[in-house]
Amino acid sequence: MRILQIFHLYQDNSARCWIFEKNQLKEAPVHTNFPELKESIDLSVVSHQCFGLTLAPGEVMIAVVRSLDPNMLDQMYQARTQKAVVEFIWISGQFLGIPLNKDIYISNKQSAKSSETNFLWWGSNILWSLKNYEKCETRLVLWDVIAALQVLMKSAPAFLETLMHKWVSDLFSDDQQRVSIDTLCQCRKDMMSNVSSRKLHLLNIICRKVMLRDPAGENGNSTSTDLWSSLLLSSERELRERLVAFTFAAALNRMSYFRKGACAENMWFPVGVAQMRSWVSMNSGGVHNQLRSLSSTIKRLGSRIMCEYSAKETCAYCSAPVHFESPDIALCGSVDPAIVPTERHKLSRCAASMRLCSVLEPTWYCVCCGGMVDKLVPETYFTMKTSPLLDAADPDDESSLYSAPAVPRCPFCGILLQRLMPEFLLSVCPV
Repeated sequence: MRILQIFHLYQDNSARCWIFEKNQLKEAPVHTNFPELKESIDLSVVSHQCFGLTLAPGEVMIAVVRSLDPNMLDQMYQARTQKAVVEFIWISGQFLGIPLNKDIYISNKQSAKSSETNFLWWGSNILWSLKNYEKCETRLVLWDVIAALQVLMKSAPAFLETLMHKWVSDLFSDDQQRVSIDTLCQCRKDMMSNVSSRKLHLLNIICRKVMLRDPAGENGNSTSTDLWSSLLLSSERELRERLVAFTFAAALNRMSYFRKGACAENMWFPVGVAQMRSWVSMNSGGVHNQLRSLSSTIKRLGSRIMCEYSAKETCAYCSAPVHFESPDIALCGSVDPAIVPTERHKLSRCAASMRLCSVLEPTWYCVCCGGMVDKLVPETYFTMKTSPLLDAADPDDESSLYSAPAVPRCPFCGILLQRLMPEFLLSVCPV
């Protein structure tokens, strides 16, 4: 458990940090030393005319709200609208109550000893933040951690690689066995089935926003890129199978309720069952045996499953038929030779249901993977401890899983979704 930190802003425009440890309150320095900065910054120096400060979600930086110097503003425009500015200050390059983790140590002869210690503090604090995010009750908001890792990717790629290898090994390890990267690469499918969905979401975010953010390979080698690409594909494949199994089980659960004459109005309404069954058929050689069994049951019941079950879809622009070929995108009339290829419309499929996204209603968008979501998934899907395909439970015992409200979260990243906005508007990301 992390030691309590108290940041206090005094009337003389100075800021101090206090750490509560072993029933004692000790003052800790509030400064930073980060590779992207030319020199260390003391928070008490930049706190002049400060309106307030707060810790970022990952606790690796502080957000400081300060007033702007009116002499530096254009009186015609800026002075009317801009009253304050938010400044982000790194703080995790020092002791913040977390023991130093020397497993991520890398000897660097070109850097000073203090710089190496600074990197170790950064690595230890980042590992603590990522470990804390493995808890489902913690909101998955880690933009400050991602920003720090992206800087490390540019300034210290070897250290970042060691840090992330350590994190992934811990991610799939338990109390009885320590998992190495090589072991994970050889039998990653079985291991990923036994971990929580939150861990897979974290892995997807780190892969996309950090380890695979450099497509040209300027800060790494092709071997490392192949490793993280493979982990990302395996993780997303596991999450897709869980989503399909979750939807199939919800459909069978509703059918069981209707047969008993029970009310199922408050239960989540599964959408895209027919499209998901088509996906299982297209990938029957690589999916879980239990998932193939569920798909066969759905096929046998057909429209009797008491939910939306229609494989026929048409283009919203030209009414041409749209056949299921990919869970992500679709082309209208793709198998109709009468339609000219240039006249085919490219359509987006919902990442949660595999159905075509509506072109009339606003859709949700994931800023991490870029997926479009038209139909939301219940919150219980994001709190799975293991794959639902490992144990074939009775649908009657899982009714509470499908009674939870749907939440606007990405089924592959776990972060909050956003409404798709025009590109000319201001970005909602702080970094």
